[in-house]
Amino acid sequence: MELRGKLICGIAGVFLFDLMGIPFGGLIGFFVGSLLGHYFFDRPKEVEAEDGQFKAYQRRQGEFLFHAFALCAKIAKADGAITRQEINHMEHLMRNQFRLNDTGRAQAIRVWKQVKDTTEPFDAYARAFYRDFGKERHHVMNMMDLLFAMAAADGGLHPREEVALLRAAGIFHIGRLQYDRIKSRYYQTKSGPQQQQRWTPLDPHYLILGAQPNDTLETVKKKYRALAMKWHPDKIAAGGASAEALRHAKEKFQQINEAYEKIVAARKG
Repeated sequence: MELRGKLICGIAGVFLFDLMGIPFGGLIGFFVGSLLGHYFFDRPKEVEAEDGQFKAYQRRQGEFLFHAFALCAKIAKADGAITRQEINHMEHLMRNQFRLNDTGRAQAIRVWKQVKDTTEPFDAYARAFYRDFGKERHHVMNMMDLLFAMAAADGGLHPREEVALLRAAGIFHIGRLQYDRIKSRYYQTKSGPQQQQRWTPLDPHYLILGAQPNDTLETVKKKYRALAMKWHPDKIAAGGASAEALRHAKEKFQQINEAYEKIVAARKG
C-alpha cells in the first residue's frame, strides 16, 4: 500500500487548516489531506502496481502453459504416432483444465505441433521447465501429474513413455515414493516391497535396456547387444527406412549406448 501521498498531503492539510483558524483544524486537515493524497497520488500508483502484478501473473501462467504443452507433446510422441485419445486429452486440457480462449488455444496448438516434430530431446524441454519453475514445487508436481495424465490418455503406458517419465522425475528431483504415488492415480501398481524402492538415476537406463537392477552385468550386456543390433542405424538404413525412421533409430541407438555406459560405469565405480 502506498502511504507517501497520504502523509505528505495530510501534513500539508494540518498546516493549512491551522492557518485558517478552524477548530480542530490540525485533525480535520490531516484527514482531508490524507483523503486527497490517497485519491490523487497513492491510488493511481496502487492500481498501476496491481496491474503490473496481474500482468506478471499472466506472463508466468503463459510460461507454465508453454512448458506443459511442449512436454505433453513429447510424451504423446514418445511411443510413436500420436493417437486420437491423446489429441482429445489435449483438447480437454485446453478447454476444461486451463480454460483457454480461442487465442490461447491457437497458441497452445502451435506449440504442440512445433514441439512434437522437433528433434530436440525430451530431456532438454524437461530441464528448461525445471530451470524456470524448479523453486516452485507445486508447479513441478503439477507438471509431473500432467505428464502421467497424457501418458495414460491412450489407455496404456508404453516403455518409451515410462523412460521419459522416469527421466522427468530425475530432472525434477522427484523421489521414487512420490513418483509411484502419482503413477498410482493413473495405473494399477503392484503392492509390496518393490513399491518402497527409492528412485535412482539409473532407473531409466535399466528401463531402456529392459533390464533390472539385480541383473548380472553379463545379463545386462546381452540385452544391450541385442538392442544395439536391432537399432543400429546401418541396419535400419539397409532396410530402406525413411529419413524419419532413420532419425528415430539413431536417437534410439544413442540412448541404448548411453544407458549401457552409465550402468557399467556405476557398477565399476
